[in-house]
Amino acid sequence: MVRRVVFFVMALGFASLLMGCGPRWQVVHQTTPSPLVNQRSFAVLPIEYSGLRVGEKTEAQYLSEKDAKQQESFQADKDALNQNFARALIEGAAGDAINVALATGPSAAPFEIRPVVTFIEPGFYAVVASMPSEVHMTLRITLPNGQVIDEITLAHSTDSRSGFSVGGISMNPSSGGRLRKDGEGLGEIVAKYLRERVGG
Repeated sequence: MVRRVVFFVMALGFASLLMGCGPRWQVVHQTTPSPLVNQRSFAVLPIEYSGLRVGEKTEAQYLSEKDAKQQESFQADKDALNQNFARALIEGAAGDAINVALATGPSAAPFEIRPVVTFIEPGFYAVVASMPSEVHMTLRITLPNGQVIDEITLAHSTDSRSGFSVGGISMNPSSGGRLRKDGEGLGEIVAKYLRERVGG
C-alpha cells in the first residue's frame, strides 16, 4: 500500500513537470548555503541507466521481447539521448560563462553532474494513433568524492505528432527521434537550473 502511495505521488510530480506547472524540476535536496554560487567549472558524467524501466517493464524484460537489431537500436537511442543531453547542457550553460565539460576522470572539475535516467516511455506514431515519449531523470551535483550537493528530478516529453510537414506526416515518427529530442530538452532544463544555482 505504501509503495502504491509513493508511486502515485511521484507520478503526480512528474505529470506536473511535463505539463509545465511551476519550475521544470523538483528539488530533492539542496545544500544551504550553496557552494555552487559563482562556480564556473563543472564536469558532466555519462547518463546512467541502472534500474531503468521502459514503460511498465524492466529494461531486461523489454529487451527480451526484441530481436538483436531492435536491441542494438535501443542502445543507440540511449547513446544518442546521452549525447544530446550533454551537448544541450554544455551549450546552454556556456551562455552564462559556465564551463561544463565531459568528465575525463576523477577531479576533472570541482563539481560533477551525475544524470540517471530512471524511466523511458518510447511512445509510438501510427498516423491514426500516437503516444508521446517520456523520459524521467534524477540528477545530482556532487563533489568528486561523491558527496551530494544538490539533487533534483526532472522529466521531458516529445509529442510524436510534433513537427508535422505540409503533407501531414509527423517528423518525429521514430522512437529514436523522440528520445533525441528528450535528451536535448533535459539538457536545456539542467542548464537553466545550473544558471540559477550559480547565480545564487
